[in-house]
Amino acid sequence: MKAAISDWEQFASRYGESDTEEFSLSRLNPGDVLRVVTEHTNYLFTVASNREVRLQCSRADRPSGNVRISGGGRMEFTFLRNQKLTRYRTTSIQAIVHRQQAV
Repeated sequence: MKAAISDWEQFASRYGESDTEEFSLSRLNPGDVLRVVTEHTNYLFTVASNREVRLQCSRADRPSGNVRISGGGRMEFTFLRNQKLTRYRTTSIQAIVHRQQAV
């Protein structure tokens, strides 16, 4: 529990007094692409439907495939690993690039 509080305090101190806005996942629509950049990895999320997102990573040792994303100071998502629902959290996000599907 202490680690979770520490993460939150770190996030709040970094973004609390800045003009940086959190990216709202409710902005995502089918066909949209979300690129999340951390210090060591690029995560490319392609929205297939309201509940299904396809993940590609720049590193082979990271999850890929269908995931369900959630937000915060780090990107968090769940996926199936060996038939078991698994949660994954990235390191601190350095950049988020959202490309909307043309209407």
